[in-house]
Amino acid sequence: MSQPEIKRKRARIACEPCRERKRKCDGTEPCSTCTAWAYDCYYDRQPRRKRTHLETPAEVAPDPGSPQNKAPVSDTHGLVRRLEANSGAAFVRKMGLKIDPARAPKLSLFGWNIGKRSLTSELATVDSALSITEITSLEHMKSLAQVYFDKVDPCYGFVDRRRFFQRLLARWTSHSASELYDSVLGGVAALGCLFSQRHMTLTEIHLIGSARYTLELHVLSGAPPVDLLTGWTLRVIYMRMTDSPHSTWMASSRLMHLVEAAGFHLESTESVFPRSSTTDCDPDLRRRLFGVAQHLNMWTSYDLGLSRVSFQKNDLALPPSTRPGDYTHEVLGLLPVSASLDPGKSKEDEVDLEAILSDIIDGKHIEPPSIMAQCNLALCILRRIHTQNFDIPSHLAEKVLALLKKGLNCSRTMVMNCTPWHQMANVPFQITCVLLVMDTRPSVSMLPEAMQTLKLVASTYDTDTMREAWNAARLLVMLHQQRRKDDIEIFNESLDLDQQECVLGPSPQENPSAEEYSWLGALVADLPGLQKVDLDQFLNADMIDSSNFLGGSG
Repeated sequence: MSQPEIKRKRARIACEPCRERKRKCDGTEPCSTCTAWAYDCYYDRQPRRKRTHLETPAEVAPDPGSPQNKAPVSDTHGLVRRLEANSGAAFVRKMGLKIDPARAPKLSLFGWNIGKRSLTSELATVDSALSITEITSLEHMKSLAQVYFDKVDPCYGFVDRRRFFQRLLARWTSHSASELYDSVLGGVAALGCLFSQRHMTLTEIHLIGSARYTLELHVLSGAPPVDLLTGWTLRVIYMRMTDSPHSTWMASSRLMHLVEAAGFHLESTESVFPRSSTTDCDPDLRRRLFGVAQHLNMWTSYDLGLSRVSFQKNDLALPPSTRPGDYTHEVLGLLPVSASLDPGKSKEDEVDLEAILSDIIDGKHIEPPSIMAQCNLALCILRRIHTQNFDIPSHLAEKVLALLKKGLNCSRTMVMNCTPWHQMANVPFQITCVLLVMDTRPSVSMLPEAMQTLKLVASTYDTDTMREAWNAARLLVMLHQQRRKDDIEIFNESLDLDQQECVLGPSPQENPSAEEYSWLGALVADLPGLQKVDLDQFLNADMIDSSNFLGGSG
């Protein structure tokens, strides 16, 4: 008598990743397929309409190109793709989910900058409408401006130093009413405060408020003047170092639109929109301002997974000229590679990540801010390589670790010199994450230095942002530590030699012959990941001792 045919049970509903990849789904949440492949398992909760005999094909299948049916899914998938491409937040989140979904860090840009500093004492509400001459003295403004031109201008050199001090002196001697250039005076002085004092002061708050008030109050009646562009660029720089990512992204996008309206992205002087006297400036300063604005908007948008402001023609600024003691050209020289990582590019425009990483590492960068920009770009490429499950050769991995070690040293130098560039916090945190993902003996050996550097930044700039970054880094290390402990318990259980000796008796301590383990050599040849393993090292009788194998250092 034949057995009745057993029908295979099917899940009533499949998750979206399994549906897209046409994989078998068991209907659980998360399903076994997504768990095995580390996919983000989710289900479409909208009930499907049942087709009736009265419905026509047009009624059942609406136009897939209509915004009502297609736009939400497309936008959602586009945001996820942009986040996974370049954002450190998505990378950290997926790291945690892979180790322990219940305790994984939330989706956040940990250590994006040092965060918003606060006053050491309770003070009255700040009046942002104060004139620049009412906030502080001329001598104090000169000293703050000197700090700016010594520490900030060499990296972001777009302010004419000689003209600045001329306008500063004229502002205090004429006692005229507030004007647009006050936003430049206030922006330079505010950055001078940030780069000379580790704690917020009332003067810095007044300077920030005055500059913002001047910029917001200005009403455009034509092409944006140079003073407005310079003031907005200074404001975005300050926000990138102290403010939230979304606020900075919005301000940087506004700056890019002002740059376009002023025609700063056009090199040709024969444009149909000729520049007025208020927008005309030195071509090199124009390229520098445009380049800095692009640099800020591009990387802020990458970090958030949001769109950057780009132009149809002359999308990238020409390289600025080189000056003694100035390395703006080094930072802006990274823009073409940064733009090539835009997640909006088509597959035909995809780049060779390994070749680009090698070129970036071999680039010549001398000063700490420039080296940190180089590290940030290399870290972004490394995150992409890991996301795509690529491997880098050992010689390139050594160069990567050397660059990351250099970046950690630069971060500590910035802390000591009171130069709180945004990468001072961002790079050590991301280095910690990448070292954990690389998971090699050299990378893990560098982990204490990365954590010590991040702790130094967090203890020096004691803000909510830095405390959150330090706690997130400690959580990631603890999750990896717990995973290792669990693995060691499994290995110990598998290699319980005492029980084996009781059952099987002592085994002879003779070295196996080549014939006895020829099958192992064939296995190594078939598995590329094992081809670098030294069989003699692991089959030598001295190496089989359990105490050396489990407790010794490799």
